Amino acid sequence: MKGAWTVRDIESVSVQPVLAIPAAVFVLLGVALVWCAVSLVKGNREDFLAAGQLITNQEIDLPAGGEVVVMLEVPRTAADFRNFQIEFVDAHSNRVTTLKYSSMTAQEGVYGVATMKVPFGRVTVARPGVYLVRIAGLEPGRDYSRYRLLLSRPYLGRMAAQIVGIALCGVGMLLCVIWAAWLAGLLKPANV
Repeated sequence: MKGAWTVRDIESVSVQPVLAIPAAVFVLLGVALVWCAVSLVKGNREDFLAAGQLITNQEIDLPAGGEVVVMLEVPRTAADFRNFQIEFVDAHSNRVTTLKYSSMTAQEGVYGVATMKVPFGRVTVARPGVYLVRIAGLEPGRDYSRYRLLLSRPYLGRMAAQIVGIALCGVGMLLCVIWAAWLAGLLKPANV
């Protein structure tokens, strides 16, 4: 009979609108995933304030005031940085902040393949300008060319939230694919 609907035709038509829900959620989570990833990279660039060589005395020009994280970028296998002491001197007020390595602040470190960024502490900078940084504990004659002093805005909370967002969006997208496959009848319970 021409034009007659079978049960299979009716089931396939009724499933199609239902698949729009996981597809829409998948797209929304994909947009959120891209936004979190772009925000992570952009935030890391914006938080970076200044860098310098690892030398005994140097002046660093900071473009902004506020709280600053003082850290060292060192080779992944290095351990001598634990003996360093960093003095951050405000040229305007002559206020000196002394920072030493601590296993508590090291928990905020960022580890890469070849290097790691180890925080030594935080300094409150009253105004933009030139600041003197002194590093004690450097061994004379040792090559510190692979070491760098980095100054950054606090980043850990923002970075953790964005990484959690990326993970949740990725898991959510995977669950949407499974949900859609189940609605389409591609996943069936195993016969026991």
